[in-house]
Amino acid sequence: MLQWEPAMATGVGAVDRQHKELVKQVNELVTAMKSGKGRQVVGEVLTFLGKYAIDHFSMEEGLMQKHGYPEYAEHKAIHENFKRDFGALAQQFDAAPTSLSLTIEVQRRVTEWLKDHILNIDGKVGKYLTAKGVG
Repeated sequence: MLQWEPAMATGVGAVDRQHKELVKQVNELVTAMKSGKGRQVVGEVLTFLGKYAIDHFSMEEGLMQKHGYPEYAEHKAIHENFKRDFGALAQQFDAAPTSLSLTIEVQRRVTEWLKDHILNIDGKVGKYLTAKGVG
């Protein structure tokens, strides 16, 4: 399970609220997978998580563009890579929803990516935006 930590806060309220929701959804995904929930439940959480991540990325990218974040292109590329990788994982799950190894892989990759991205990549954006007076 992924726990929200104060170090994950960017200082930008809208971003932090969405990050907390992403953490919650990732935890719901992990719980559903670990408890052997049916394909439908896990599929619904995967679908929601994928859509929510896209909405979050759009909002975050809009803030970066509006405030002239100098590493916008690199950050957007990271988001695009995640969307592509997440989509591939979701397709693999659709093809083999009972695969234990795939379940573990989805949990590991999504959890690790989200924590690393929030702490390291989004942390830099948060510092930049808060210095610009965005909060």
